Amino acid sequence: MIEAICLHRIHDNDSDVPSVFHDINMTIQISDLLGMLSDLDATNRISNTTTLVTFDDGWRDLLLIPEDFFDKHCTLMPVIFLTDAQLTGDLTPMPLHRLYSWMQQNDVSLTDLPELQINRNNLKDLRVKDQHQLVSIVTGETQHSIDYLTPSEVSQLKANGWAVGSHGPEHCDLRLLNDDELTNLLSTTYSIVQSNNIKPWIAWPEGRWNNRIANIARELGFERQFGLVEENRRGTDDRVVLRKLW
Repeated sequence: MIEAICLHRIHDNDSDVPSVFHDINMTIQISDLLGMLSDLDATNRISNTTTLVTFDDGWRDLLLIPEDFFDKHCTLMPVIFLTDAQLTGDLTPMPLHRLYSWMQQNDVSLTDLPELQINRNNLKDLRVKDQHQLVSIVTGETQHSIDYLTPSEVSQLKANGWAVGSHGPEHCDLRLLNDDELTNLLSTTYSIVQSNNIKPWIAWPEGRWNNRIANIARELGFERQFGLVEENRRGTDDRVVLRKLW
């Protein structure tokens, strides 16, 4: 049984998304995805189980999925996880997405990043404002148009039966924050969740969590939490659902 899977980008043609998403296995061809989901639905029907099909970062690509697909595959529940900024209508590109867009435009590959003094993994640890500052050193201040879901599109998906949850206060390693700072941030996140009438669920950015931050989130009212199977440095709390990357 697969309790939950995690997706990011979806493409029709390879050129629809920057090549770096292919390099890091964070995009999937739409026909392949629909075939895999159909097979999963058939398996679920036999075993009488369900699967959460979750999408991180609010990419507009998921609109490639036919509107009636999940109605026809009723063992699959679609879920979108959005950051505080996205839930409040701020579609400013995330730092790494700015970087990837710039890399595509300037024919820069992942192997070129060390020469630019950018370590992608270290960058993801930092607070978002610090990530933006470092990315700007390389890319300049030019803002790139990133194809995120608009608030009206999110509302329409909710009306079509999609669930929406939180992807955290910001896309960084929240384990590095102290208790007071994280509690303040997650309190704001929970208020945003309530004001937007969405699920009190949180998918930890990059699937990075430990028991300490899971306990803080649970005490604040988050009813379900999600990590990633592929994240090795995770906590041991078996109440956190581990999603499988697709």
